[in-house]
Amino acid sequence: MNRITINIIVEGQTEQHFVKTVLAPYMSAKGIDLYASILGKPGHKGGNVSFKRVKKHIEIFLKQRQDTYISTMLDYFKIDSDWTGKAEAEDRIKGGLSVTAEDKANILENATFKEIEKDLSDYNVKKRFIPYFSMYEFEALLFSDANILAEKTNIKVSEISKILKDYKDNPEEIDEEPAKAPGKRLIALMPGYRKIAMGKTVAEAIGIEDIRKKCFHFNGWLQKLEDIKVNN
Repeated sequence: MNRITINIIVEGQTEQHFVKTVLAPYMSAKGIDLYASILGKPGHKGGNVSFKRVKKHIEIFLKQRQDTYISTMLDYFKIDSDWTGKAEAEDRIKGGLSVTAEDKANILENATFKEIEKDLSDYNVKKRFIPYFSMYEFEALLFSDANILAEKTNIKVSEISKILKDYKDNPEEIDEEPAKAPGKRLIALMPGYRKIAMGKTVAEAIGIEDIRKKCFHFNGWLQKLEDIKVNN
């Protein structure tokens, strides 16, 4: 069986650990090998995610081997304000249009793909590059099961359910304002919350299949990665 290799450019250590320890084993069973490359230097804690830096990482992976694929796992509110497509998303909001988190992610992903395809067209970008934005933060995925999240963090399930109710039970809508981001909310409810270790524990306990049922944009990303295997 031919295996597929996908390099995922991530924003920080939390996402890298999630890909390595939770998502990669799940996808490996499907014949897909995932590798997470953190943006920046060793010890980098995230933030200040510029298109130029990410593009450079994408270019490196595209040039290394012709039989691998490249994706991203980046947070919307941590990317620079001049990121391609971000102004369009924000203009729609200012214009009074109803724009969901998934809408914004799709705008960014489409704009990012077009820009990379234009600048790196010699490397079969159309086939090999699958951008993904996790709206807003990786920790949103952990709200896929309020009971498990409460159990693993010792946070009252009523507190978690209250947050989900505010966003119509859609974890991916919690919230683009940095102070209201999913990770910040967990830290506020549990001051000892450790992003990397607890993120892994909660995600493993919920399971990728159940996360996919609640987080539709995340599910759509994984479906695109699985389609690579089907089409090869």
